[in-house]
Amino acid sequence: MIKDKNQDKKKFKLNILGDQFTVTGEFSEEYINKLADHVEKTGREIKNTYPKLPFRRLSHLTMINLADEYFKLRSQCIDLSKEKERLKEANQSLHQELKKLRQENEELNTLLEEVE
Repeated sequence: MIKDKNQDKKKFKLNILGDQFTVTGEFSEEYINKLADHVEKTGREIKNTYPKLPFRRLSHLTMINLADEYFKLRSQCIDLSKEKERLKEANQSLHQELKKLRQENEELNTLLEEVE
């Protein structure tokens, strides 16, 4: 039996910035609503700043703002990932140093006990 790829997809009717349309995908309703709310919020902020902006320009500016937000967050994520690796390496180095110092401390305590 051949399975239709669209069989598992759901349709969602959205209204963003007064424009109604349908999206189809394998999303939860909660997830698609979060996306739509975020786009709506971003568009409303622009609309409040430029109330006479034509819808097409508003849509374009909203897309640009969302892309900007995405790239900034992606860059932060990459930076944090690099920082995590750097800290991981520093942590391993410190653990090795601690192990070495504990061993030296043990040796010194042993010498001290022999002297006493």
